[in-house]
Amino acid sequence: MKKSFRRIRGTVLAACLIAGLYQPASAIETRPMPAFTVTRLDGTVVDSAHLTAETQYVLLYVKPDCRPCDRLLSLIRHADSPQFTSRVVVLVNGAATAGDRYVAGLIPAEAGPVTWYADTDGGGYGALRLTGAPVLIGVKDGRVMWSIAGVLNDAATVESVVRTWVTY
Repeated sequence: MKKSFRRIRGTVLAACLIAGLYQPASAIETRPMPAFTVTRLDGTVVDSAHLTAETQYVLLYVKPDCRPCDRLLSLIRHADSPQFTSRVVVLVNGAATAGDRYVAGLIPAEAGPVTWYADTDGGGYGALRLTGAPVLIGVKDGRVMWSIAGVLNDAATVESVVRTWVTY
């Protein structure tokens, strides 16, 4: 009974997050995506307004050597849909070469192409007003709609939130 209640509560929470009816304590208020730049592996600088061509996506902010971040990235490793991977953008705190090793070590090529950038100077971290990692941020039409921050122990609920948001 207790396990069933937790599963129902998690499903209701995920549905409310997606519907925008519930904002967890760590949520960022709905606001325009702030301006910052990030770097591709080849050194190309990309503005936050051009992270992806998708209008609705999940931004994952992670740091290497962060076990909760590793767990969050493992969701992508098990993705079974190109739509899923195309609507997830990963920002890795640190140098591009370190970010490449980190992402490649956790997400095999068979998971599909994953868009990721290095936040080399921490500009994205500051502009997004983050206080730690990992963080999931729902973006729609250039606006930050919701976020979930911190240690994410319930992988099923997290995966449900991400999948529901990216497969609208």
